[in-house]
Amino acid sequence: MAVTSLNSLGSIATHIVENIQVPAGVSGNMVEIVDMARQHVENYTGDSIGSNSIPAQYQPAIVNFSKADTIDLIQSQPGGEKIRLAELTTENSGEVMSSKQYQKLAEMNLRSLGRKVQFARSLS
Repeated sequence: MAVTSLNSLGSIATHIVENIQVPAGVSGNMVEIVDMARQHVENYTGDSIGSNSIPAQYQPAIVNFSKADTIDLIQSQPGGEKIRLAELTTENSGEVMSSKQYQKLAEMNLRSLGRKVQFARSLS
């Protein structure tokens, strides 16, 4: 899934906005939403992930966490939106979409990355 064009916060935000039609209140915050997903992946793995030149192995988890958060925010908006996700288009029913699938997929992506573990020995 990792595509080299999704290697920065801005490119991931643009990708999501192009695939999920979001209301103005959500679309204005897309870079922050993606950055929070990046920080989550960074905290989990213990690796340093910059906002530009995001390595390919982190991109799927960041994209999927961002999509899940975006869908949650869309659902929290007042009704009447027209929502488009690839070929699927729905009107006046944001409840049809679910972020759970993207959340589960992102968690699987994250677990596949592994995490750094440090052990300390106490001499007391």
